[in-house]
Amino acid sequence: MTTETPRISEPQRGEVGDFVVQRLRDAILDGHFAPGQRLITSALIDDVGVSRGTLREAFRQLAADGLVDLVPNRGAIVRRPSKKDLLDLFRIREALEGMAARMAAESIGEGDNRARLEAMWTEARPTGAPLDAATFAQKNRLFHRTIVTLAGNSQLSELIDRMQLPMVMLRLGRSLALEDINLSMHEHVQIFDAILAGDPDGADMAMRKHLQSSCARILVTSASMLKPERRA
Repeated sequence: MTTETPRISEPQRGEVGDFVVQRLRDAILDGHFAPGQRLITSALIDDVGVSRGTLREAFRQLAADGLVDLVPNRGAIVRRPSKKDLLDLFRIREALEGMAARMAAESIGEGDNRARLEAMWTEARPTGAPLDAATFAQKNRLFHRTIVTLAGNSQLSELIDRMQLPMVMLRLGRSLALEDINLSMHEHVQIFDAILAGDPDGADMAMRKHLQSSCARILVTSASMLKPERRA
């Protein structure tokens, strides 16, 4: 797991806070920071080139998004969800993304939706070549985000985005085995085919099954990154 923050370009004036939040969010979601890892303010000031106050505000926003915990005397620590947290998130995602897949299939014939879906698939489809976890993560995010966009419901998109954040952080722990990646990509094919065919029921069902399977895989591969459950 690499811990070096990606170098970033200078933001436009007045956009520093949002810029830093987005860059740190991307770094967490892309696995540059692991669950349970402390975000060192002094190192980030040097890497990102912003003030301590700006970083504090960014940490507060990341905490509100569920990506970090603010711990007294320790600062911001990348959040470690518990098994229950993960199960709860996936149950919500199953309902919301199932609905998004259904709506994408219903509207596939509208405007340039079909072309947008096919353009995404050119980038995200399985090619038969082995994928490492980092490359799979990028393709996976593109796949799911495109389907949500094609659903054409901004409120649904906002809800799904919030539900994905803590989950994707775990998924990108670089712990998925090649077999897990291949299974997930095969499930993507089934979802894509149903949406492209304009089959709302099939798209909904395929997405729900995919997320159920994904949850089961992540519970196994990311077990060491989960927060221990409290005993009664």
